Amino acid sequence: MEVSKSTTQKENTQLETKDIPVKFQNINRREFMKLPLAERRRILAEQAELMLVHYQQDREWQELQTGDLVDY
Repeated sequence: MEVSKSTTQKENTQLETKDIPVKFQNINRREFMKLPLAERRRILAEQAELMLVHYQQDREWQELQTGDLVDY
């Protein structure tokens, strides 16, 4: 999993505290699909937790969604 370059040092520290094995951080799709279902679900749950922390701390994405919608 790639961490955004725009994250602060505090966010990076919190993201690094999670225990995701190094071999699963850069796994490709085919290798991932060969894993047992329980293992895939565990990896996805851990990644979802990391992204939850990221989106709770980074409010920029919410600011982008507050603008007016223009239909062309």
